[in-house]
Amino acid sequence: MTPQRRQSWFVLIMLMVAHAVNDGFIWVIPPLLPAIRGYFNLSYTEMGAFYTAYNVAGSVFQAPAAYLVHLAPISLILTGGLLWSSIGMCLASMSSSYGLLVGVSAISGIGRSTYHPLAVTILSRLFGKESFGRALALHLSASSAGMVIAPFLVALLLTRFNWRLPLQLWSVLGILAGLSLFFFLRRQTRLDLQPKSKTVQWPFFSPSMGIYLLAVGIWGISQSGLMAFLPLFLVDHRQFSTEAAAVTYGIMSFSGTVCRPFSGALMDWMGRRKPVIVGGFIVASISILGIATIDNLLTLYPAIVLLGIFGTGHTGLADTLLIEMVPSQRREETLGFYYTMRMGIASLAPVMVGWASEQISLPNCFLSLALVAGLSALLLSLVKERPME
Repeated sequence: MTPQRRQSWFVLIMLMVAHAVNDGFIWVIPPLLPAIRGYFNLSYTEMGAFYTAYNVAGSVFQAPAAYLVHLAPISLILTGGLLWSSIGMCLASMSSSYGLLVGVSAISGIGRSTYHPLAVTILSRLFGKESFGRALALHLSASSAGMVIAPFLVALLLTRFNWRLPLQLWSVLGILAGLSLFFFLRRQTRLDLQPKSKTVQWPFFSPSMGIYLLAVGIWGISQSGLMAFLPLFLVDHRQFSTEAAAVTYGIMSFSGTVCRPFSGALMDWMGRRKPVIVGGFIVASISILGIATIDNLLTLYPAIVLLGIFGTGHTGLADTLLIEMVPSQRREETLGFYYTMRMGIASLAPVMVGWASEQISLPNCFLSLALVAGLSALLLSLVKERPME
């Protein structure tokens, strides 16, 4: 392995740590919702609005955040965003009212907007087509690791403390990860992390990208709505305790963490991405259907494990299909626009599902989300895959 190649893998490891903490804020909230509901006496709609406010802020600012590479070093942008989000969520955890919790967490969510477009662009440049699938899969598994650790942390702490402490501890992790990433990236002088002589351009677009964006936008509604309300579904409709629901959420996440690198390696080995991607969305759709209809725990858990493998982070793995459609020098602004659209649409799902569950029940909402996931798989089958060189 060449020194530059070894350095690239070190960059990946550091970004994996930052990714785990950055996305961990998304996953630490759902297992806390039953406890937050009891503390503030909230409805499904109000809980969905809280989660939506945080996610919307972290989504819609990704497009403008991607253009910050013209003004400041990537190391400073990534670190600043992670510190903003971490300090903000620590303050949100001290909220004395529901309105203050929603407002402060929404402001905190803005910090999350800097991470995805810049980190994924860095990886796409450091790793060529022959290994990008594996690199991105490992990066996504780090996010899933945060998704594993956060629910288990919640389950452990809720037995003795209230809902505030898990958010505060995760915020401390975010501050430490942000500072570590900043000093590490500043030392990577041999790698071209910052685009040179880059001009301001509009996002790149093609018809296949339009179909892809529609498909993953639809899937994002299903995924985000399901992930936000799964612990509540288990507590309200499967007689789980709050702690048991958090542990189950962690088991689902763990299955994705373990299996995702194999999916990425499979795409690299096949020389194609589309069959793995479409197949994964089909399995995820079936898994959601199973969760909504199965009462027996022995059959419920396999559905939850399959959802963890193909539902929790499969969209990120699918993004390899889109990233390779975009010229390298136009990826920051294009991915910033793309993540804003994809995550922005998905971030509206919790409040939509919360409202709908009060009209038709939460189990019926889950059945609808399974159909939505199936539609996204159908649309993805229409995307033209760029041949791998």
